[in-house]
Amino acid sequence: HHHHHHHHDHVLPNGLPRTCCDGSDDDDTTTTEQQPLTPEQQELPRTLRRIVGKANVLDGTQATTQTLPYLKGARIGNGAALCIVTPERLQDVVDVAQAIVHADCTVIAQGQNTGLTGGSVPTHVRTTDGRPVVVLSLRRLDRCFPLDHGRRVACLAGAGLADLQRFLAHQFPHREAHSVLGSTFLNPTAAAGVALGSGGTQCLRKGPAYTDRALYLTIDETKWGRKQVKVVNTLGIEGMEDDDLESDDENGDGNNGTTQEKRRMDSVPSRLDIWSRWVQGGYEKRMRFSSETGKATKAHDDSYGERLCCHHRTEDDNQAGNSDPNNNHTEISRFNADTRGSPPNRSEGKVIILATVHDTFPKPKATQTFWVSFDSLDTALQFRRRVCLDNAQDLPVSLEYMDRDAFDVIDGAGRALSHTIRWLGTTSPVIRHLWNFKLWVEDLPVAGAHAWVDTALYWVNAVLPSTLPGPILKMGRAFDHHVAMTVGDFGGGELERLTRRMQDFAKEHGEDKIQVHECTSAGHAQSLSAFRFAAAPAFRTYCVGKGMQGISIDYALPNSKGQVPPLVLDGNDKKEDIAVPLKRMRYSHFGCNVVHEDLAYGANVNVHQAKISLKRAVEHGSGGKLPSEHGHGHEYVAPPETQERWKKLDPLNVLNPGIGGLSQSYRYR
Repeated sequence: HHHHHHHHDHVLPNGLPRTCCDGSDDDDTTTTEQQPLTPEQQELPRTLRRIVGKANVLDGTQATTQTLPYLKGARIGNGAALCIVTPERLQDVVDVAQAIVHADCTVIAQGQNTGLTGGSVPTHVRTTDGRPVVVLSLRRLDRCFPLDHGRRVACLAGAGLADLQRFLAHQFPHREAHSVLGSTFLNPTAAAGVALGSGGTQCLRKGPAYTDRALYLTIDETKWGRKQVKVVNTLGIEGMEDDDLESDDENGDGNNGTTQEKRRMDSVPSRLDIWSRWVQGGYEKRMRFSSETGKATKAHDDSYGERLCCHHRTEDDNQAGNSDPNNNHTEISRFNADTRGSPPNRSEGKVIILATVHDTFPKPKATQTFWVSFDSLDTALQFRRRVCLDNAQDLPVSLEYMDRDAFDVIDGAGRALSHTIRWLGTTSPVIRHLWNFKLWVEDLPVAGAHAWVDTALYWVNAVLPSTLPGPILKMGRAFDHHVAMTVGDFGGGELERLTRRMQDFAKEHGEDKIQVHECTSAGHAQSLSAFRFAAAPAFRTYCVGKGMQGISIDYALPNSKGQVPPLVLDGNDKKEDIAVPLKRMRYSHFGCNVVHEDLAYGANVNVHQAKISLKRAVEHGSGGKLPSEHGHGHEYVAPPETQERWKKLDPLNVLNPGIGGLSQSYRYR
């Protein structure tokens, strides 16, 4: 049990694991630890080596430089597992899953392990009812290939967003990826995006990560009580439909060794795997196409923009009191507990995703970036509604809000990172290596190592110049509320219409309420996006440099609202029980009303308590939903209807046991 208990009292954002073993869990594990492994469980690592080769199975009981990247979460979670498997072929994933469930073990599927709520790392070697945990890392399956002349793309489960962006820039420069995140440089996988419904900065026009075209595994029981792995194929790719495979069940019972081997070699996972290898190696230049069913199936959330724009029309009814209070969630743009869509969407590990198909998007013919500063949040919210969300066709490419605390912290503590991102770009592998180096240093078994890098960054930042252009710095110091907005011209006059609405709005409100700065050079626009992407790491650097604790949360507010959730809910708490944060950074995907808050507290505050009261304030005080895009993981309890859906997807509780507050026991007993 190598949990860093000595860090428990002082919580840092984005770095130190807040382990999940406070309290009673520990006792459960010690009792189950004594039950010896069954022969099948002892044999499992060897069985897996036979399937994927020796180099692709690691011992997960020991934390080493090799295993840490799989066992330690980016923000929280730091555990152990019976073993870690890293298959290189899709069909191997199917066979590995089958071997794991036959040995009565559980599976945690993992992409690039960049998650923020601990959902893809183990907490203990065994679940509370004693079943060993296996980490199934899909990061070696990092291939993608185009469909329909680049209008869509098929991604294997380990393919990351940075990989995808580079691939499109190279092969289809006029098309763009479906998702752009602040963490794109860490290369999070497209599959994980679907499993969480993550949003990112270009969500307005493209919608959150969503697809009904996928290849995935579910686990249930045959009528004879044997656990079985089912391959579900909704990819909709010609030549990779289930009925394209020869069915050979008519020659007997299908247990004949040769037919079974033949079937494995020609399964949909095998075909997908071989094709993606050929494309990646440059041997295959032919184009693959969507089948008729594929064309009729959604590969992005295509009504998202419409949903955003229609809500402010109902606001007048709400004020008239005609709104149905129970119908509240319909006007929240996106949140992790949403139960819509086919099984892989927002499944948080309750199915094993092997591959997904995503639409790509036309690149705008031209873009313009504006920095807009406001005297109050109210003015900013009016601007959002009247200028930005006027209609779905004119939606901006991105619309990012930040308040004064966010501006100050990022400008002060994010300079080194902003400069780096600006010079190297968000998809550069160099940044990823630097980041991994930072994580490695933070994990050194030396007192204080967890703070070295950030302390150094804090002092370096003090001497570096700001990345922001002069006029923006001036506005940042004069105003409390800011929006960085990029508007695209897609050939339908969008840019012109939106700019005109903005000019009218500015004229009507006057200079002391709103100021607009247009970024004329590409360099300026780049430094703005680098500035926004540096937010979360800058906050950690700030906390370490100032000796504070910090927490980070993300939530969605109803579309027609957007006021700041009060930290104190009258009547619920005695006023003096709630800690007052020393800094409260608020920055948001403004169009979607999805807010990230980073709160810094003094060293002696119980920040876990602070987090719980914040969740209550958001959900009960403001009608919002928390979490919105980072997932429930092991930090948040999912609402009943979400838990019910997950239980249906994984009735035996073999996949990601304990997620979102669910029981860890077999069949959720």
